[in-house]
Amino acid sequence: MKMDRLPAEIILNCCKFLDPLEIIRLQHVCKRFLLIGRDDGLWRGQCFQTSSFLERLRRTRDLLSSEPVQEPQFRELARALANGNGLGHSRLVESRGEAPELKAPSDEKIRILANWDPSYPDEKVRWYDEYIARNAPISTNWLQQPRHRENPRHEHLEIRGMGLYTEPGDSDSTLVVGPLDDGSLCIWDIEGTKGQKGSIIARSKSAMLFLDDSPTDGRPNYPKLISAGVTECVSIDNTRQRAYIAVQDDLVEVDLQTLSPVSREKFPFTITALSEAKHPVPLTVGTNLSLHLHDPRTKASSGHRLGDSDRLDSNAASFTTRSSIKTPDFRSLLNPNPSPVYTHLNHAGPLSILHLPSSAGEWDGNGEIYVAGRFPSILNYDRRYFPKLRGTIHSGARLCSMTSLPYPFASTEKDLTRRGELSVEQVWEAKTRPGKTLIAAGEYNSKGSLEMYGLSPDPYLSTISTNPMAGSLQNSVMKNRQTSSSSKLLSVANHGTRVVISDGSGNLKWLERDGFTEARKWNSAREPVDGPGGLFSSTEASFVDPQAGDVIIKLSNTHNGRSERPVNEDDLVMWTGEKIGLLSFSREAGFTADSFEEKGRRTEEEARIEKEEHDYSQTMRRALEKNADEVRFMRGLGLGGSRLP
Repeated sequence: MKMDRLPAEIILNCCKFLDPLEIIRLQHVCKRFLLIGRDDGLWRGQCFQTSSFLERLRRTRDLLSSEPVQEPQFRELARALANGNGLGHSRLVESRGEAPELKAPSDEKIRILANWDPSYPDEKVRWYDEYIARNAPISTNWLQQPRHRENPRHEHLEIRGMGLYTEPGDSDSTLVVGPLDDGSLCIWDIEGTKGQKGSIIARSKSAMLFLDDSPTDGRPNYPKLISAGVTECVSIDNTRQRAYIAVQDDLVEVDLQTLSPVSREKFPFTITALSEAKHPVPLTVGTNLSLHLHDPRTKASSGHRLGDSDRLDSNAASFTTRSSIKTPDFRSLLNPNPSPVYTHLNHAGPLSILHLPSSAGEWDGNGEIYVAGRFPSILNYDRRYFPKLRGTIHSGARLCSMTSLPYPFASTEKDLTRRGELSVEQVWEAKTRPGKTLIAAGEYNSKGSLEMYGLSPDPYLSTISTNPMAGSLQNSVMKNRQTSSSSKLLSVANHGTRVVISDGSGNLKWLERDGFTEARKWNSAREPVDGPGGLFSSTEASFVDPQAGDVIIKLSNTHNGRSERPVNEDDLVMWTGEKIGLLSFSREAGFTADSFEEKGRRTEEEARIEKEEHDYSQTMRRALEKNADEVRFMRGLGLGGSRLP
């Protein structure tokens, strides 16, 4: 009998004795082996074998084995960990959607795997991609950096924001939209469907986003594009193919097909945050002291909307002076009576706005609005009763980024699963109950704070407020202010079955959905520091990011749920405040910012001088970092705890 005629169950049973690299080689034999070699159960077991969860349980087993007397349940745990080769083929959920019946010999193996498994019963997970994202080397691909058109030296321009654009007919984001320093709007291709991957495929006229206040010497006086500290300044409506850009106190609507401005609305204060734009839900706009609902289907009452004739004119004719923009009635802000179109904020500085759909259906216009920022609580509004505040969730931290999961969260169960103490039935019950998870990141007492809140499926019980029934959600709060980061967290996003966060020290950290267990870690300024090795462990130490010292202030996932995408294309888009990069899982970067430079623009002498300058700056940077480390280490030694001047 030939090998390829064996039943798939026998081939899978043989694969459990192979190393990951040998399983990958097996995929090249034939199409049938390719299909079997990417079995979800097989790679789920490989992810488990290299997880820090299992490593911690093994340390616990070794510690307990040194004790003279062991409890019976600990002896079972030790035996299961010592014989864990069959863990990859156990299933928490059967295809019919019922709790599985357990067989006595493998009860403990299945229970341990169920405690670790981060996926939910109705969630589609490609475990082959998960293994790559958890163990493969990391490379950064920097998108083409735009240049100044009017400057004779054609210096590089800084990118002032970032938003992912999914074209009609696509399921995943393939384009990135961002405003530039010169007031133009730029579009990059991150999938290579319209040109070279990472290149600029379209760019609007300069100063399109600006207003010319007082031109002097024939040159427009450009104001600053984005206020400092505003990261959520770009929002993309994929259905209507429109981009909303916050330019100080103006909201500019741009047609992404023609890259021309459609409308401009002026707000009473500087815009500090924009929500996701998804038709037909109105956009939520946060300013320093107020919160507004912007519906593009209605004519703005406090701004000026451009007509078709305006769009055909040049940019200079469309936006000549601010006198063409109606000034809002600021006296209304002093009116103590509530306004039907906006709400006052008692604390300044909203930084993140999150839309969640209602329990009746997704994006029916009746969802919830969560607002976080430089105030100690997360504000919750019901769009149907806006601007009335429905409730608050007390945090105590200054939060700057939020995301969500359509799955329940219970802190007690997460703590027990992290220690591997729940039964399979208890894990099943915790994962199948209704609810959602709100994830927030920010700063608490100069340290990073990662927080998770379990939200009830009933919208009137979703917040911890004055409602007595909502008090039960106090048990579904997790605040990791000890191990998330030693510096402020800047961004948080979902990435597969993990949560990825970035901090002010240039670190990216992938955590399991309990918010504590670390899956892997990477630093943009130093060599990556990862967890257990495996297939890719030999290459981890040799990889060093050439673009050292970048701090990532915003993360976005390009994958929106499509399961038919090619392998290993679940990339992360990163914005540093100056440039945009694509984080991939491979040994070498596919492209860099220099890959898009025109050939022949630089002479050999200029290229040599530029390389010498780069090498010198990198050498001095490393020397200064080592000197700073020595100063911090020696501070106070031998001086009785006094600080050095």
